[in-house]
Amino acid sequence: MTQPIAKVTDIIFIRFQLRDLEAQAGYLEDFGMTAVHKTSEAIFYRGTGTDAYIYAAEKADTDAFIAAGYEVNSLAELQALAENQGVAIEDGDALMGGKRIRLTDPDGLGIEVYHGVHKADPIDENVPLLNSGKHKHRLNETQRFGGGAAEWSMDSQGNMQYALPSSVMRLGHTAINVKDGPASIQWYHDVLGMIVSDNIIGPDGNVGGAFIRCDNGDMPSDHHTLNVVALPPEAEPFHGTFGHAGFELEKSLDDLMAGHFHMKTSGKYVHEWGIGRHLLGSQLYDYWRDPHGFIIEHWTDGDLMTADSPPQDVSIVEVVKGQYGPIPHSSFNMSLPLEAVDGFREATPNLTEMIVGAMEAPKADS
Repeated sequence: MTQPIAKVTDIIFIRFQLRDLEAQAGYLEDFGMTAVHKTSEAIFYRGTGTDAYIYAAEKADTDAFIAAGYEVNSLAELQALAENQGVAIEDGDALMGGKRIRLTDPDGLGIEVYHGVHKADPIDENVPLLNSGKHKHRLNETQRFGGGAAEWSMDSQGNMQYALPSSVMRLGHTAINVKDGPASIQWYHDVLGMIVSDNIIGPDGNVGGAFIRCDNGDMPSDHHTLNVVALPPEAEPFHGTFGHAGFELEKSLDDLMAGHFHMKTSGKYVHEWGIGRHLLGSQLYDYWRDPHGFIIEHWTDGDLMTADSPPQDVSIVEVVKGQYGPIPHSSFNMSLPLEAVDGFREATPNLTEMIVGAMEAPKADS
């Protein structure tokens, strides 16, 4: 491959424009984030890690994904990107600081690249010790997450509610729907320096997408910082759209389960997929739709890889079939208004049926 113009070191945040910031703020707090700035015109939320914010949204008349934010190590890299892409370097906002450029990928999706951003003090959290069959780390100490049974209460209708949300630490990745998988994969390598973890081989035997990650040399990176999903021509309305964002949790499996029951028993949100463990990246996952229909994921216990780990070719079936967990709805990775989700699922087979059917079709015709 060609030498990239720059190498982003990590993803920082996602940015949206939304009609109802108040509803979104409530969702993000139930999801496990903390507000750092909240007005009638904009909201900014952080996790327990060091990023100034990991989610931002501004008030608008329509709901739309605006951009994902990334970081580079040097001002020289930012300058090289600005020159190559024909954009200006500008100051970051008051919360993020540093310098930034704004550009778009081949499908028109927004990207912001920063250098010299502000870092927040991490929020100290106690991470529980886990005992496995062979490794016993916890002795003479009970395992209690939050307030234990005290987290449960009953409302006036007799419904049980769980009070403790997950503890979101950071943004780990996004997934995007694109028109041309190989072209997008090449662009993210040539411009932002990302490298392939897994090439996704479609029913036609060609690369249709990939899980790609930051190239940090000997320093481990998440299995994927970006999931590029190529959609067929008939899915043209979804080309160049936001699929989902995955937020890493502070406290592993218990954190995931607590957040699941908090979101579920609130009765306010649409569950999209989970709980399960992915094959590619290995994360334990749980996906929820926000009030505007965008999909946000809780994940924990993902794979880490150094730059010398070679890319693998995997069948698209491995993307939707986890090590365990439910079959994903056909609406997975599709940004849809909440009122359209049920109709989309009813009209479209689940993802596994569609993919397996497509892979078997040539055999049936022969």
